[in-house]
Amino acid sequence: MSAHQKIAETAARWFIRMQEAAPDAPERSQFEAWLMQSPLHQQEYRSISEAWQGIDSVTELQSLAQAKQADAFFKQSERKKSRQKLAGTVASVIAALCIGWAGLHQYQVWQSAPTLQLAAQTTTAQLSTQTLDDGSRVTLNANSRIEIKYYRNQRHIDLLQGEAVFEVQPDRDRPFVVETQRLKVTVLGTRFAVNKLKQLERVSVDHGKVQVLNKQDQQGLILQNNQVAEINQHGLQARPQVSAQDYFRFISGTLVFNQSSLSEIAETLTRYQPQPITSDERSSEKISAVVAIKDSNSFIATLPRIANVRVHRSPEGIQLETYPAAK
Repeated sequence: MSAHQKIAETAARWFIRMQEAAPDAPERSQFEAWLMQSPLHQQEYRSISEAWQGIDSVTELQSLAQAKQADAFFKQSERKKSRQKLAGTVASVIAALCIGWAGLHQYQVWQSAPTLQLAAQTTTAQLSTQTLDDGSRVTLNANSRIEIKYYRNQRHIDLLQGEAVFEVQPDRDRPFVVETQRLKVTVLGTRFAVNKLKQLERVSVDHGKVQVLNKQDQQGLILQNNQVAEINQHGLQARPQVSAQDYFRFISGTLVFNQSSLSEIAETLTRYQPQPITSDERSSEKISAVVAIKDSNSFIATLPRIANVRVHRSPEGIQLETYPAAK
């Protein structure tokens, strides 16, 4: 193969790769460096781009997967430009890439087929622990709901409601991913908890290392042993003064509130009460307390002593009503 043919083939391969590459793909910088190496590189790439006019989708490209079809197409196009030699080179490259793409598509379909699908849910005051196929364990707090899908290249959990603790068996070929509406947590092997509340979501790491990503702005944090992060209306942020161990204690029957809002307390206690507990969400007070789940009713009764709230009970549930602090 001549030097000119090698450049033409390289240009064709770059053209195909760039059609599917994301705007921020690392290979784009490699392509741009190759393009600037020589005017001949630019000329050959421009020729292929011009010959490609009229083909605007991968579907149309795959229709050229047969080498004869590809060869006929490029020969017809290149005859108009008197570039028969380039046409043969490009046709061979396109045919090979089309066949490769067909194989890649089949591989991606195989990868995307779940090997395990489960759903789990707990009711009021119910905790549940389940061991998954890979040996990982999931403990659901009360009033919680998850969907589990295992793939050949990923273990994926959707936390739809409530709180869960995950004890993940290491598997470098299959990251363990937990997603909520606002967060994406990726790990290889560790023990961590995720709590989904209306106004905030929290990730607590007992041991190991996890990546926490704010799905809205792609801001991320790395959490390690005994670290906590939360996402609320102000974004994703670490809570360095809080012990992650506190957020695993519900498993042994204890709730720990660390500078928690009244709405967080109400929503958390609702998980263990036959009737809902709501807050008017006007209070800006932050409350710290350690509460035995079995004594949660007594804690509710004592709230007016530690916060500017009234406890209003009705057949529909319990309402925590804020009133102004005395001057």
